[in-house]
Amino acid sequence: MSFTITKDTFLISDSHFGHKAVLKKEPSRLQCAEAHKYNDFYALHRDLWNQAVGKKDKVLHLGDLYFEDGFPYLKELKGTKMLVIGNNDIKKYEKLKNLKSWSVQKGLKLHIPEQEQILKRLYTEFGKSMVKDDIYLNAIVQDIAGERIMFSHFPVFNRKVNDRFNETRDILDRLFKLADCSLNIHGHIHSRQTGHSFCFNVSCEQLGFAPKRLSDILKLWRYKTHI
Repeated sequence: MSFTITKDTFLISDSHFGHKAVLKKEPSRLQCAEAHKYNDFYALHRDLWNQAVGKKDKVLHLGDLYFEDGFPYLKELKGTKMLVIGNNDIKKYEKLKNLKSWSVQKGLKLHIPEQEQILKRLYTEFGKSMVKDDIYLNAIVQDIAGERIMFSHFPVFNRKVNDRFNETRDILDRLFKLADCSLNIHGHIHSRQTGHSFCFNVSCEQLGFAPKRLSDILKLWRYKTHI
């Protein structure tokens, strides 16, 4: 399936469809469901998605898509969709092959002229097998609208002490610098923020639980960073 990211592409992350535990960790989910008079938050998330996205639109989901019994919701989501694998997708993403409207980004995809040189540097510094075989190392780097953007599940230069994904995230941090990216659009941290001006969090909690176009995200990011 062909999937090209443009300014019209929708972005979102960390839907966690069917995940019960996250409803306690992120109380805004149930608060939003209650405000909209829904008993099922994930039905609300589905409906808000479908109100924003048309059948012919493209949606880039930056990881942690679904859990347990959340798979049925995926069949009802509008758009042509690509998942950048997140840490909670590892044992689940292959099931998306059963859905025609979903594709998966696994590994590093660099849509920039310096692709080969950067990958060689990463292979030299971290080892080729580590870069190519790390299932958690998934990202897209692309030049769009005057910015060089890294799309990833993990944010760069922001992690817990003794983070269990340290090795993966070391490579992502290095890639961001080597590629001279101006912006990292990411998920993973839900209602928290990195505090970095070069990061934009598109976790559900940040977007009102509905995907937003990249053009709108860039406008908001530029406004915030130039106040």
